[in-house]
Amino acid sequence: MQKTFFLIIFTFFFTLVQSQEKTELKLNNQNFKAGIGVVDMKKILAQSTAYQTLVDEFEEKRRKHRNRFTKQEDVVRDEESKLLKQKNILSKEVYAQKIKDLNKKINELKSKQAMDAQKFEREFEISTNKIQGALVDVLSSIASKNELDLVLAKSQLLLVGKDIDLTDQAIKELNKILPKISKN
Repeated sequence: MQKTFFLIIFTFFFTLVQSQEKTELKLNNQNFKAGIGVVDMKKILAQSTAYQTLVDEFEEKRRKHRNRFTKQEDVVRDEESKLLKQKNILSKEVYAQKIKDLNKKINELKSKQAMDAQKFEREFEISTNKIQGALVDVLSSIASKNELDLVLAKSQLLLVGKDIDLTDQAIKELNKILPKISKN
């Protein structure tokens, strides 16, 4: 009786293990298909009307900013030149005070220049993030329409087939939904 009982248990476990192995083999042999797309981020930004407009506007802003500060620097240089000419005329105390005032003016100008540059960079970054957010939405929509599981940046890959490149489609969609960016 005991032998029969062990034989039944052994047969039961043996069949159970074999059926699990067959199930695992079936799962491993199934074809795994994942939809993959690739985009060239540099090309998208280069051809995005919103990004190009943004770059042009900020370059113009920087140019005006540089010109304004160049004029202010010229004024300070003229003041310095005039002060140097008066060195022998003014008393040492008055001259020292004027040099101190001039140095304070120079430092304030440099500080303002640095703060304005940081402000421009923050504004540009915020606007660029808006474009990137819109691009993520566009890529998500394209991925959903094409039943893609994964979208990668082309710069991270060595070889890419043209049939999975979504760059041109992404550019067209991005320019359609975001032709211009508001800088708020």
